[in-house]
Amino acid sequence: MLWFKNAIIYQLNNDTLLDKNAIEKAIKSVPFTPCGNIDTMKMGWVSPYNDNYHDNFIVDMQGHLLLRIKKETKILPAPVIKQALLEKIDKQEQALSRKLTKNEKATLKDEVMIDLMPRAFSKYNHYWLWIDTINKRIILDTSSFKQAEDILAILRKELGALALTPLSIEKPLEQIMTTWVKEKLNFAPFILGDQAELKDPLEGNGIISCKNQDITSDEMMIHFDSGKWITKVKIIDERGVNFIVNNDLTLKRIKFDSSVLDENEDIGADEFDKKLEADFFIMANLLSTTINDFYIVINKIT
Repeated sequence: MLWFKNAIIYQLNNDTLLDKNAIEKAIKSVPFTPCGNIDTMKMGWVSPYNDNYHDNFIVDMQGHLLLRIKKETKILPAPVIKQALLEKIDKQEQALSRKLTKNEKATLKDEVMIDLMPRAFSKYNHYWLWIDTINKRIILDTSSFKQAEDILAILRKELGALALTPLSIEKPLEQIMTTWVKEKLNFAPFILGDQAELKDPLEGNGIISCKNQDITSDEMMIHFDSGKWITKVKIIDERGVNFIVNNDLTLKRIKFDSSVLDENEDIGADEFDKKLEADFFIMANLLSTTINDFYIVINKIT
């Protein structure tokens, strides 16, 4: 499904990546190929339209570029590995009439993994990558910075350079969000949601999670007075999207209003390519506006 559920946002430091032809050449040089017999993981680019569609690897909607990468991970259940290893160790110890050393057991484990890998299960994941050439950003739909960096590393390797940094601000976001809530500030069209997480910035423990709660209530103020700061909070953009913003400025649990999701409902189910492009255009314009305006708001709070 196209609609992003997460957003790890990177700011481009130069215009190198903004050349569509260079990007297309880079991703076409690393298409997805399935794992071989001894591979534990493979990752490569596929068309946003379809895994087997090899003509177009980029959706371009007025400066918003959409890419998709596919990841295959081979999975071996731990009990299966353990059982095979114990059998191999036992057989070897009997043949040698002695106990194996730690290094010898490690070598046998490598052999077991190689033997079992062709019979491993495959798990497949797809990740969206959106290049906003207008605001010079790259946004990835993943909740993991490690996964985001792994994807960008593939792009960086083929492009030769990729000068970007995670979106950030100078002041701690926990302090900014706590001020917003404590002082009950108004920044239309953004309103505070009913979900937050609080933590003591010095002790780092005593986490308090609140759901379906008025986070500006007197009860919440007691926690602020005790020194706790907000580390996560739900933000509602009344233009049609809400999300949880974390203290590292990543967006999680992004949800779009039904009025936004249904905007292209007149496009037939058999017109998948057209629907994908239309939905991406709406999502990219709304979410880029939300990110821009939210970034301005949090930089206003002192």
